[in-house]
Amino acid sequence: MTADILDIVLASIPFLTAREKICLKKNLDSIEELAVLSIEAISQKVGRVIRRAVWDPAVTRAQAERAVLLMEQQHIGTVLLTDAAFPALLREIPDPPYALFYRGRLEALHRQCVSVVGTRRVCGECAAAAQDFAREAVLDGLTVVSGNAEGIDFFAHRGALLAAESNTGACGTGGAPGATAAVLPCGIDTIVPVGHKALAARILRSGGVIVAEYIPGCPAEAWRFVQRNRIIAALSPATVVVQAPPGSGALITADFAVGYSRDVLFHKSCFCAEAAQSAQAAKKRLEAKAASSRPGSAAAASAAAKLRNSPERYVADGAPVIASYAEYRAALAAAPGGNSAAGGGQGQLF
Repeated sequence: MTADILDIVLASIPFLTAREKICLKKNLDSIEELAVLSIEAISQKVGRVIRRAVWDPAVTRAQAERAVLLMEQQHIGTVLLTDAAFPALLREIPDPPYALFYRGRLEALHRQCVSVVGTRRVCGECAAAAQDFAREAVLDGLTVVSGNAEGIDFFAHRGALLAAESNTGACGTGGAPGATAAVLPCGIDTIVPVGHKALAARILRSGGVIVAEYIPGCPAEAWRFVQRNRIIAALSPATVVVQAPPGSGALITADFAVGYSRDVLFHKSCFCAEAAQSAQAAKKRLEAKAASSRPGSAAAASAAAKLRNSPERYVADGAPVIASYAEYRAALAAAPGGNSAAGGGQGQLF
């Protein structure tokens, strides 16, 4: 699927929500009309006063035109929030992206998905757990969603690829295995980290998909990693955390999943001896940062919040602990409404 230049421009505007972009588009006849609008005029059209926003239509259009060229060169597709092919579960969240840019088979996100996340500083037992879980999930016909990062993400994608590239069918019945999907924190023309270019190529060759909400040419920045995590959480009815010491970005993904009323499960390996040592070391670093920060400062508050956010807190609140993919399936089936949570309907369009 392709989008016109107006959609690319709208996708790149950071100070509007997806629904405001849809509203604005309905009130425009062309990109030329958008180019002459002031912030005040945009505010009137979307029904919200926009403050402290940087708006340079000429620069924004130039970036969008560059993005279109990159999309043509690299065969990058686009699916809009208003399109029937937009992933149904992602459409349901309060803050969906206006567009998804993708390479590969978008159909992979129309299957039942499971998100697998964890720390970059992975221990051996957790690496094996992520790989085995993802392999079994894909053999069962699911799409494994992760972030293409070092550590747990890498092993989740690798396990999924071992299944997707095999000749074994879903559930052992001869059907097609599933796939894996990587969500990037930047424009899809760039693979982050650079060392995972070969992994990304395998994902595409195996029938998987790579997606991003940012237009091609957009660089990776720290805040975009957090925004990427919300998409990982939103694409699946459940997120499985394999290893996550205090302060781990995987727990941010878990928080998003809880906020979207999705299931969050923890793999038993998350509590193995080596993972516990890593968690203790992370806890000490956060305690030292909190102690060295000015009381009441943002840094002190951030460290304190990360200390409170741990796998143990989720488990105490009722998050299941599973030791295998089979236990994951059983846990979802046992949950209230569990059988319906796996559905993949397209949902209501705007």
